[in-house]
Amino acid sequence: MFRRTTVIAISLMLVLSLVLAACSDGSKDSNSGNNGKGNQAETGGDKPDQASGGAADEAAGVVKPEDLVFPEKFPDVPKAVDYDKSYAYDDMSKNYTIDIMIGGFINQPATQDMIKEFYEKTFNVTLKFTNLSAEDLVNKTNVRFASGDAPDVVLLGDKAIAQALFKQGQLLEATEILPYMTQMMTYVTQEYKNWSTDNGNMVGIPRLPVFPDVWGNFIRQDWLKKLGMEMPKTADEVFAYAKAVTEQDPDGNGKPDTYFMGAAGGGQGFGMMAGLMDMFGHRSWNVKDDKINHPMLDGTMKSYLEFMKKLNDNKLLAPDWYTIQWEQFKAYTLQNKIGMVNYPGWNLLQEQYSASQNDVKTIENWAPVPPLSAVAGQEGLMPPGGSPGGIYVISKKAGEDQGKLKRIAHFLDAVQYPNKYYWVGNQGGGPEIWPDYTKVVTNEDGTYYYESDMAKLQNEMKPELKGMMDWQSLGYTLIWERHRYSPDVPYNEPGDKYQDIVRAYPRQKNYDMLLNLDGPTINRLKDFTEKNEIAFVLGKRSFDEWDKYVDEWKKAGGEKLIKQAAEQLEAAAP
Repeated sequence: MFRRTTVIAISLMLVLSLVLAACSDGSKDSNSGNNGKGNQAETGGDKPDQASGGAADEAAGVVKPEDLVFPEKFPDVPKAVDYDKSYAYDDMSKNYTIDIMIGGFINQPATQDMIKEFYEKTFNVTLKFTNLSAEDLVNKTNVRFASGDAPDVVLLGDKAIAQALFKQGQLLEATEILPYMTQMMTYVTQEYKNWSTDNGNMVGIPRLPVFPDVWGNFIRQDWLKKLGMEMPKTADEVFAYAKAVTEQDPDGNGKPDTYFMGAAGGGQGFGMMAGLMDMFGHRSWNVKDDKINHPMLDGTMKSYLEFMKKLNDNKLLAPDWYTIQWEQFKAYTLQNKIGMVNYPGWNLLQEQYSASQNDVKTIENWAPVPPLSAVAGQEGLMPPGGSPGGIYVISKKAGEDQGKLKRIAHFLDAVQYPNKYYWVGNQGGGPEIWPDYTKVVTNEDGTYYYESDMAKLQNEMKPELKGMMDWQSLGYTLIWERHRYSPDVPYNEPGDKYQDIVRAYPRQKNYDMLLNLDGPTINRLKDFTEKNEIAFVLGKRSFDEWDKYVDEWKKAGGEKLIKQAAEQLEAAAP
């Protein structure tokens, strides 16, 4: 997909300007496209032929769950499905309430949510839309399911949560809804299907990733030059750069206000600094010498945490490096106070350009860092690639009403790339929301790009509408994303180049795609390790007791997962 002007999910520092740079205008009639149907009272039933399949399902070409076919790979250039035929099963005269929860980036309501209004009239639904941070989403999801107030749809970032909910009998088996999702089925590959299957049950629907293997470490190459340093290749060279960035005033303002990095994880993990772990080994389950392996078992995690402690002890990280939220941390980066980030290249250049008030020279500040290694002369590898971008789960309660289930399928499928309503919710609203300033252009090869009148859009978009950007979490993906090269968007070409470079770096094998480990155990271990890892970094736990900690990890569930992983990968246990 080619785009002339776009701003994607994480480009949310200076949110107003970025929303403006994203989609377009203020629609005078944001509620057009309701298929001539007014909202009617919700009904709990469905037509008999829909409840059991029948003529409506047959007209739409709906197959039985057992007859689903999962493709081997994604299409090279996806095509939109035949919209009218694909959803002929859905009786659009009936109104349903759909309760959706997602992990967003803004996580606040829009005072006038024109995207929500458009969806409600187009699909004849009443939407309850809850957008939360990742951690809050997990907590609220668990509370609502436990209390009997389950949402209809949740887009989770963690498969283990879906596995746990399914084991509790809370979720619909995904193959019961997939036959009604013809666009989605072109993306649920055999590998994706296996990834989301636990004990023979498909616990949810894999979501396309927003950023497909384009996250990488990026360094201030202008600072490298000023400091007289080369591109780092090893952990020692990374540390030397970090020390120089913090102590040698690379921005030249005479103040000690520059730092190496920050986690920006809001106190819930190492965030962008997790990209440093790959220097020391494989970051997840793997097989070594025909035995199951894990970073807790081979010293990878210990070496990584020791390196993190070294950075922290030497005060080379931003003062609030662990507790600060992602969006707030951008103030450091975009004000030229940070020497390395882990980011998608295009987004980084676009954000830097916008924050500098369109100074084209700032685009040249950043460069991708080739895969790092802890040992000189040893090839570095990027983390495993190819993973889904999350998992949609459907509550079992929602599946009790076949009419409502079909409406949910229709709605979720219609907002997948490049279906009819894919662009509505992306980046704060597409041409259906801002028709005067944004349009989608189809290229001869079947790809797409946006055209936007930025000046007019900036006059119309209001800050209180920024929460609309979280709708993009429903289906936004950059797998087929390219940008239109033009002098007025100078970051597009180098941004695409950098993302191609990062995609092409050698990577560790993705064993996680082959595993379906116990979800509740994974969740317990995640809480356990998150609490203890930061304790080691901050010096509250001594590395002298590392072996004791590994034993604690095994007792907390690690031993159980080792056995499961060994069995599933047909490897020997250590």
